[in-house]
Amino acid sequence: MFITEYLNQTKSKNHSNLLINLSFGFLPISYFFGNLIVNLNFFLFCCLGIFYLKSKILKTKYGPHIKIIFLFFILIIISTSLSFIKSLYFEDYQDHDLERLIKSILFFRFFLFLIIVYLLSKFDILNFKYFFISAAFSPILLSLDVIYQYIFGYDILGFKNDGLRNGGFFGDEFIAGAYIERFSFFAIFFTIFTLQNRNYTKFTLAAVVTSIVGVGILVSGNRMPLVLFLFGIFLTFFFNIKIKKILFSSLVCLLIFLNFTISSNESMQLSYGSMYSNVKTILFEWAIPEKANEKSDVTENIKSEIDTENKSSQRYQTIRERLLLTAIDTWKPNKIFGNGIKSFRFDCSELLQDKNVSLEEDFKKDKKNRLCSNHPHNYYLEILTEIGILGILLLLTTAVFFMVFVIKNYKFLKGNDVENFILLAAIISLILEMFPFRSSGSFFASSNANYIMLISSIVLCYKKLLKIKIQ
Repeated sequence: MFITEYLNQTKSKNHSNLLINLSFGFLPISYFFGNLIVNLNFFLFCCLGIFYLKSKILKTKYGPHIKIIFLFFILIIISTSLSFIKSLYFEDYQDHDLERLIKSILFFRFFLFLIIVYLLSKFDILNFKYFFISAAFSPILLSLDVIYQYIFGYDILGFKNDGLRNGGFFGDEFIAGAYIERFSFFAIFFTIFTLQNRNYTKFTLAAVVTSIVGVGILVSGNRMPLVLFLFGIFLTFFFNIKIKKILFSSLVCLLIFLNFTISSNESMQLSYGSMYSNVKTILFEWAIPEKANEKSDVTENIKSEIDTENKSSQRYQTIRERLLLTAIDTWKPNKIFGNGIKSFRFDCSELLQDKNVSLEEDFKKDKKNRLCSNHPHNYYLEILTEIGILGILLLLTTAVFFMVFVIKNYKFLKGNDVENFILLAAIISLILEMFPFRSSGSFFASSNANYIMLISSIVLCYKKLLKIKIQ
């Protein structure tokens, strides 16, 4: 009933726009069906967008924030092109060099997607009501499926769990926690919005939804998404004063459920206890460097981790620290433009040419112990190594525009209308996704790029809408 009322309140002025709105609204759901369906839906939406906009894409005058983003995508192509020319004429050419160049050109499609969403919203063609509904219900359904899988050992589709990890609809691809975290605030805010005139019911269902998605993330086995989700709730208290009581009550209920779930599972206690101890040890060593030589229980448990640059300290480092040092080493030869996208996996192996470097899992005394991977597991390190200082500067410039927008429109983010809730959910989701100290997948992987551009495009669209409302 509430959904019907919401759809009627935000009824589209032009039914001819229904197809493109449904295509955009289907994006959160398409992740359940794999990258092929996501990319097909993405392609369909872009084609429909070009059809609706036609020459408006080229005739529109864009603001400085979009021009900076455009330069970022152009830099990706330039950086990878320079790497390709270097390998073609000055080094041993490999097939993957051409493949990376093609991928850098195709990566520009994400900027096209961003522009299409921005313009469709600007010309009142795109309505976010379908997206809001699908982005709200998808994480709830997945959370219920993951919880069911955790309890019974298999989900409603018959997928079995894997010890601590439960993939739900994603099967043996254990990314359910990350998916739930990414869309969780759309679910929470949609519940609050649709029930804003029913105080008791609103408090109850908001607490239920928050607990469902929070426990879903917990039992998925993905630890970082749970930390980010709790941090996101904390951030919400700074944005929307009108729903603080609801969120506080929801947070209390969630913490009770989390505590009960963890305390009843010994393996989960060890998993999160280890995570807490690792973080505590790293922070302690950074805060008190002279204690770095003292071995703790955690240090003994990470024998696969490595020594620092200071060979005399003989301190083991975490895998994240090892990847950080590898990223810095691969960045140094091309500091300005980087090495081109998807280059880290190949460049790190070249470090073996230095006799003082070891890429083995076991710690080697008096060696620079490094680690190879497909990517550095941090967006900012990956951008630094693959598109250089210029890439980081453009990204940070975009971040400055984003922060200025949030600060400038802070007082307008406290409203309880649908636009404010969608914008607030997108802002918090983008902050969590781009949080600099988190571990992450590859920035240039299509699934991650799809999500980042999706959330970024919503922020861009509603920045324009808020300015219209302010005027």
